[in-house]
Amino acid sequence: MKTLVLLTAVAALAVSTGALAHTVWLRQDNAKPDMFQVYFGGHAGAITPYDGSKLKTVKAIDARGAELTVTRSTDGNGAVRLQVPGEPALIALYFDNGIHSRTGQGPSVPRAMNEVEGAVSASNAQKYHKTIVRWGGAVITRPLGQPFEVIPMSAKAPRAGQPMRVQIRIDGQPAAAIKIGRGEDTGDAVTDADGVAVFTPETGFNKIWAGRRSQVTGNPRFTELSYEYSLGFQVP
Repeated sequence: MKTLVLLTAVAALAVSTGALAHTVWLRQDNAKPDMFQVYFGGHAGAITPYDGSKLKTVKAIDARGAELTVTRSTDGNGAVRLQVPGEPALIALYFDNGIHSRTGQGPSVPRAMNEVEGAVSASNAQKYHKTIVRWGGAVITRPLGQPFEVIPMSAKAPRAGQPMRVQIRIDGQPAAAIKIGRGEDTGDAVTDADGVAVFTPETGFNKIWAGRRSQVTGNPRFTELSYEYSLGFQVP
């Protein structure tokens, strides 16, 4: 099966400003289909390469469930590129986006709360991602063990306009009342008691976003733990 081209141009990514805010995804290189570049949607809809120091783990798995070798590199601007030979079914990433503190005035500061004078709150941002490169294998519906994970409930390639079901798991357990959407500023559905929600894909690149913010007490470094997830895939 021919490798799906996730994105053909940066412009094709910009489905909306809100849908790209503060999330991370992969873009496959058309000229070199075994190469993927990590991108980040930041403030005001800006699309930029992601800071490689924040990318902590990368795992590529083929349709049989075997793990493939991934080679990391950076370009002249420090953008992370991943070379994945073979035929990956999916690529999973974990990013530690760090702790950002607020003083109540101005933008957040990328340091722990006990390191910022006058800080009143701080968020510890953990981001997870999965790109579905090839549909059809049982590995698509199998949990990978990510602490916060969005899992398709069917290995069959989704079709535009036809609802698909996904399950969200936190620490391996189905998680209820988690909002999903096309970006952090949208809400298409909420997971039920079994952690399941319905998403209707569109033609082209799709990104399912999910997140949860939990208050933390007794920690001098941060007051909130933020989980974010993006599941990316292409629909013809």
